[in-house]
Amino acid sequence: MPDDDPDERLADALERVAHGAVVSIPSTLAQRLLALAFTAVLTNGFSAGGYGLFVLARRIQRFLRSLTRSFTTGLSRYVPNTDTDADRDIVATFALTLALAAATVFGVALYLAVPEIGRLTAKGAEFELYLRVFALGLPATVWLSVVGSLLQSLEEITPMNLTLRLGFPTLQLLAAGVGLWLDSLLAVAVGVLVAAALGGTAALAWLARERGLRPRYRGPTASSLRGRYLRYTAPLFASSIATTVQRLGFYPLIAVFLTSTAGAVFAVGELVGMLVRLPLFGINQLMPPVAATLYGGDHHEALAKLYHATSRLVLVGVTGLAVPVVVFRREVMGLFGPAFVEHAPLLPAFILAQWIACAAGSVGILLMMTDHQRAMFLVNTAITAGLVVVSIPLTRQYGLAGVVGVYLLMLSLNNVLEVVVLWWLEDLQPLTVAHLKPVAAAVPLAAVTLVGHRLVPGLGGAVGATVVGLAVYAGVLLWLGFAPAERRLVGALADRYRSVTPG
Repeated sequence: MPDDDPDERLADALERVAHGAVVSIPSTLAQRLLALAFTAVLTNGFSAGGYGLFVLARRIQRFLRSLTRSFTTGLSRYVPNTDTDADRDIVATFALTLALAAATVFGVALYLAVPEIGRLTAKGAEFELYLRVFALGLPATVWLSVVGSLLQSLEEITPMNLTLRLGFPTLQLLAAGVGLWLDSLLAVAVGVLVAAALGGTAALAWLARERGLRPRYRGPTASSLRGRYLRYTAPLFASSIATTVQRLGFYPLIAVFLTSTAGAVFAVGELVGMLVRLPLFGINQLMPPVAATLYGGDHHEALAKLYHATSRLVLVGVTGLAVPVVVFRREVMGLFGPAFVEHAPLLPAFILAQWIACAAGSVGILLMMTDHQRAMFLVNTAITAGLVVVSIPLTRQYGLAGVVGVYLLMLSLNNVLEVVVLWWLEDLQPLTVAHLKPVAAAVPLAAVTLVGHRLVPGLGGAVGATVVGLAVYAGVLLWLGFAPAERRLVGALADRYRSVTPG
């Protein structure tokens, strides 16, 4: 039935924000900071070209790993709805088998293709060695990914965060330290794969002990469960090709047409851009259950209020992070070593791409929660086809700047089209007049940081000017005011944090 009181419906839905969101938001921040530290250790400890070879090989492996993730998406759909532990074990075992089989096939294919890839890229024997190591280690990274999905499907959110967002990144950082001590990026590659295997094994052992999970292939319902699971995941595998090309297709493009240093710069620019995206990551931890509750109850007006409030809060956070990074782009790139500073003019394009991608809030999640996966697939396929056409000529003509331009174009088109589709299908759109408030508050933020940049150059000046600028930014936003739905959302999260904080 339609909303009688949208504010009351929204408040009720927010009261049900899961404990998982409270755990996931800080752990996601920690994960990103650990990834930043890992990258900074490697870029400062090794040459930009050497790190570029490492990251290109690893991203090619990640490209293949991403394709296998479609075989685990059904875990969240089927595991919570199984009637018995035996059925749960059958689904989990089948998903793990599918994913590992795909990883083995992809890994063998990549290993066999290394000589041809080496010929096409002309990156040398070191690059081919990294490719072989990551090809052999692909099942280990997929193992960790599948176990993480299984933890999530069983709503074991704290162990999932400890494994994926804290444990593995910490072990990865330790591997970087060992590799630096040994002066070997190969040791880092091996260490990262060992960390993935250990993390996945430890988490699976925990599930076996605490939840009684066991490998199970046979049972009265095994055949029908496997058939349903395969029918569910097979189309998702086809869909994942488009999204994987969008997210990771830049690295094979760089490997073929550009230098290894270009690969290193692109990876660092993308990493910094993803840090700017943190407010959206945080909101996305709570959006699925709240949006599903409101949509399932036909509370459309309350869902619209939620969308408006979350998209505005995301814009507040992303704008506050983006402006200082753009102003102090040379200092930010300097954190990764002198070789990256000369490419600082490209960083604003990465930041603008993420700002545009975040400006509409959780549009992709809302499309999924309103059962429009097919529309998302069509959007992604259309964008991917267009990018394939324009990416090679732009890369050949403009080099790394051309690749970054394609990256900006891809994220912009994806976000705009998803907003249009959601608006058309569900009459939900994110923008209100209140979205101008963070844009207006960004003007004094930019002024303070620019003046600080001129008066006190260097990293110390950048930190000081950023702190002062963000204080001014917050003050202007408070003066402009927040909507009741925004205050309610922040209050719901604050209440949850207080409930789990000692004292």
